[in-house]
Amino acid sequence: MSLKLAEDKARIENALILLSALPKDKTIEELAAELFSKYRIGERRGGRGLLYLYTIRENLMKIEVSYALEGAIPDIVCRQLEEAAKTYMLSEVPQDFLSELIITTNLRGMGSGSDAGTAARPKWLADEFLSGGGGALVGGYRKSLADYERAIKRLPATDLTGFTASREAAETLQRYLLSLQLGIGDPRLPLLTDGSRIFRAVVPRDEAQQQRIFKYLQAAGPLRLLYSADLALAVPKAGGSNLPIVLRRGADRSWYVDEPKAWTYFHRFENSVNFYVKYADNRFLDQLRKLGLPGIDQTIYGHHVATPAPPQYPFDLARRVDELQAQATEHPRDPAVRAALGDLYLFEMNWITKAIEWYEQARALAPGELTYRWRLMDLYLNDSRAEKCLAELKFVADRSPQDIATRNWYVAYKKAYDSTL
Repeated sequence: MSLKLAEDKARIENALILLSALPKDKTIEELAAELFSKYRIGERRGGRGLLYLYTIRENLMKIEVSYALEGAIPDIVCRQLEEAAKTYMLSEVPQDFLSELIITTNLRGMGSGSDAGTAARPKWLADEFLSGGGGALVGGYRKSLADYERAIKRLPATDLTGFTASREAAETLQRYLLSLQLGIGDPRLPLLTDGSRIFRAVVPRDEAQQQRIFKYLQAAGPLRLLYSADLALAVPKAGGSNLPIVLRRGADRSWYVDEPKAWTYFHRFENSVNFYVKYADNRFLDQLRKLGLPGIDQTIYGHHVATPAPPQYPFDLARRVDELQAQATEHPRDPAVRAALGDLYLFEMNWITKAIEWYEQARALAPGELTYRWRLMDLYLNDSRAEKCLAELKFVADRSPQDIATRNWYVAYKKAYDSTL
């Protein structure tokens, strides 16, 4: 379930406040109570309100609950979520945790506690991962690919032998679904692609999140398998609030789950329960249209920007990154190699912050290249950078005066996301 749908169904007023630091004369509990009262949170929803207050310097989260919700969201649940924030708010993509946090509390607020679970630090996420390889607790863990690979190798031993890749896509899919059902978020799951392991390290997910994904996929079953060369797609039924599962066949003829491509090939908007295809060159587009799924007639970005061809799997991900970075150093005025690095981080790992970094460099070298602008618009959208997303959309709309659809899209997004209106 998306954040928007959870909020609408729960009829709760959510307020998120992020501060650089606590005032010197207040505890986070005192400040939360003061802000809750000051902004009268919940009054517009019949006394049903939640405040999420986070301070960056202290790495503290406080959840303030209105009286009407105390029974559904007790103190013990809030303490567990606040403790989980100490890990997740230091990640590469803290907004993923914030969305998950608000979905969890809103599900509980509308009486769906069994679906909500309770966010917690993943069992596999050891202290050594946070401080020794994945990054320091104080500064977050925005590290290099090599840092994450070393950190994954140092994780405590665990038995994952029942989750190997199979030469039958359907069998790999069933093992993957079982791993979700068991709440396994460990990046070393053998049936994952190498890029999927990095994706799980960059954006760690706990047991409750994995199990909730399984429940939604189970409710949207049976999943239908589609094939296109060395890719396969497990498609849920319409209305299931899920993305498809992408599988990728390796040179050993085994099928691996490619989690980043579910997020980079498809999109689910906050106010929708159905997925949409991002690009007009998607390999599965014709097959999906034959299934009669809603929203498949049009793609989000059309032919404005393309999907890079996936390299034959497996390949040395770290070596490929090093090769492209060496080319970027050797050719400091070449935007294409920087865009290639951005695509590698995006489509193989869904490492959004790294992809943005390289695409911003490409844009700086070739500001008039609209494909870079479209890619950045998508990246900013998925990284919750609304103002930057709007700026890119405005740029492409202004330079494509005959493109009425893009112009209308910009007008609609400006109305929805522009905080100055």
